[in-house]
This record gives sequence, structure tokens and C-alpha cells, in this order.
Amino acid sequence: MEAFIILTILIIVFLVIGGRWAKNFFGCCCHECGTKMQPYEQLPDSDKSDILAYFRRFEDREPDVEGIFACGNCLLVYDDFSGEKRTMDGDEMSFCKVCNSSGVSYIGPMSSGDLEKFQERNQNRIEQIECLRCKRKPMGIWDCVPCDTEIKITACRRCYSIYAQMPVNGSRYRFQVLLSDNTIIKDSPDSRWGLFEAE
Repeated sequence: MEAFIILTILIIVFLVIGGRWAKNFFGCCCHECGTKMQPYEQLPDSDKSDILAYFRRFEDREPDVEGIFACGNCLLVYDDFSGEKRTMDGDEMSFCKVCNSSGVSYIGPMSSGDLEKFQERNQNRIEQIECLRCKRKPMGIWDCVPCDTEIKITACRRCYSIYAQMPVNGSRYRFQVLLSDNTIIKDSPDSRWGLFEAE
């Protein structure tokens, strides 16, 4: 029995070390353009301060920098709510910055009554965002690709918060910006449980 416990511990240690090595070696790719992203620690100091300035000023929080990755090609910042630290699965595993639920994704498809709930919770955005007025009833994101709306949003189906990837305050980077009038929580789930990391 002791041999089994020791073997189990060794396998777990090997998986932890191997997983961290693989993550650092292979990295993760941007889900928008496929370019290998850079972790926050490897970014130039000017980019680091630019990114942190956004979170401090517009989200009023200190992000978990281990969960931040940036794409040098399309200039998209995957923050500590994006799920990259845990799964590298991008949008499908993003967490809502308001209610902490997972699965923030593109707004289509809509079940019956969902559009009305999004409109009710985001009344001041209806005229600005085509997705909140859309009558095409898309079945998924691929139905939305040919749409010429200027702002394509992602959404949380639990609290009906909406987000858009956009530059803020002259930054060259694009961030996942909360458009709803809600308060952003201070800590992401990934801050407490990252890939191959003990809690």
C-alpha cells in the first residue's frame, strides 16, 4: 500500500512539473488569429504598464498577472478572467467579470426570451449594439461572421452582462471590456485555481 501511495505522489509531481514545462514551452495561441501569445511576464515594460493601467483605471482592480496573455499580432489581451491560465480554451471558458460564471461566449444563438432579458438589463446600449436588436435569430457565431455590425459582443447568460473586445483610452491593445452597468468583481476564478497549480 505504501508503494502505491508513493507511486501516486510521484505521478502527480511528474504531471505538475511536466504540465508547467509544457505550458511554458508550447505556450498558447490566440483564439482569434492563431498566433502564439506572450505571457505578461515576457512583455516589454511599456506594454506591461499599458495593460495594468487599463485594469487599474477602468476595472478598478489589480489583475492576476499570471493569467494575462497578449497577442502581438491582433493585439488582443486575454486577461485573468479569460480562462487561459487554467485551460487555454479561450472564449468558451471565459468567466463573467460580474457574476463569476463560466461560459461567456458570443451572444447568438438565443433561446426564447433571452433577447428581452439582455435588452432589459442593457437598455442604454440597445441603440448602439446591433446584437441587442438583431432579428436574424443566429444559430451560432458562424451565423454572425458576415454581420457588418461594428461591435460584436460576448455575453453571460446568467447575469446578462455584455462585453466587447476593444481598445480603451488610446491603448494599442484590445481588452475584453464590460459594457453593462455592473460592478466588476476583484478576483477571477483562475486566480484561485490555475492549470497544474494547487489551490
